[in-house]
Amino acid sequence: MFFKRGLAAMLAAVTVFGLAGCGGSDIAATDETGETTANTGFVEKKVEPVNFDSGVELTDDCYHFIYALGNAPATIDAAKFFKMRLEQESGGTLSCDIYTDNVLGSERELLEGCQFGNYDIVLATNATVASFDNDIFCLDIPWLFDNKQQVYEVLDGALGDKLAAGLEESGFKLLQWQENSFRTLSTNKPINSMSDLEGIKIRIMENELQLQQWKNYGANPTPMAFTELFTALQQKTVDAQDNGAELTWQTKFYEVQSHYTYTKHIYSPYLILMSKDKFDGLTPEQQEIVLKVSDEAVAYERERCSEYEAVAIENIKNCPSMEYSDLSPEAKAEMIAACEGLKDMAYTKVTDPSIVDLLYDEVAKAKEKFPEEG
Repeated sequence: MFFKRGLAAMLAAVTVFGLAGCGGSDIAATDETGETTANTGFVEKKVEPVNFDSGVELTDDCYHFIYALGNAPATIDAAKFFKMRLEQESGGTLSCDIYTDNVLGSERELLEGCQFGNYDIVLATNATVASFDNDIFCLDIPWLFDNKQQVYEVLDGALGDKLAAGLEESGFKLLQWQENSFRTLSTNKPINSMSDLEGIKIRIMENELQLQQWKNYGANPTPMAFTELFTALQQKTVDAQDNGAELTWQTKFYEVQSHYTYTKHIYSPYLILMSKDKFDGLTPEQQEIVLKVSDEAVAYERERCSEYEAVAIENIKNCPSMEYSDLSPEAKAEMIAACEGLKDMAYTKVTDPSIVDLLYDEVAKAKEKFPEEG
């Protein structure tokens, strides 16, 4: 099972807090201590990126994997961690060249390149991967999980194994289910009940289950590329978005959104995928190293992502231009009830309907083992 192949010692994440202002218009001059402060007195906390040195000299014939991903800080830190441990475990015969910010292409383009062996390792969200393997659509059912422990139990267990087997048929070797946090909601008005979502134009990914979810709430969902989102919010083309807390803060949506609601309505994992042909072309010893180091990297990334998320939530709570609120139990109950039919829709979207039943069985077991806090 994933994340159970025998973890080696893992580096502890070191969080360093930096200082900056909230929103460009609020930033004041540097004070006598050298710290940048905001006119409001708010000081942003930051988690500084990390760098790792393997201390290993690479061999002349060292093979460099092409590792391509986006700009989520925790995943970039994890890629650096993976590179370090790969060099250490292989004695300098394996390494990777890391390409961030999707410079090699969009998620879809990276996945296509990985299928054909142009890229060795790529990161993508489950919603994008689902267009290559329909069984991944089951992860787009909202309100499945109460906490991250439940998520890990399900993804690292029988469901994750079965989805991984299906991905191999599509040309991918699943290395890791990485952390992408629960999706939350930012808007330009408070959300105290489901009726407050009526008519809201919300940007979503191009995904039928997520589209239907927001329609069921009475909202007006609009599929849109993430790269277009900030401008769309600024120009009022859309007036809401749902992403994790860290991404919401990192992308400075507080400059164009006034309210943030911690909904946790859906968990969207990142997948770290390797070209199946490239993986099969490795020696058994090299394969063992890649799998071992991948398990260490996912443990590191999940911990690191939680650090980024905690700091982002604190910043949102303290930022004077955005009002934070938790979703009320009453509103949550309304939204869960509105989504009851999405399980039936998932049966029609996946290739193997039994995957939906397995998902719900595994979620039930995980909830018994890790009950909702409070």
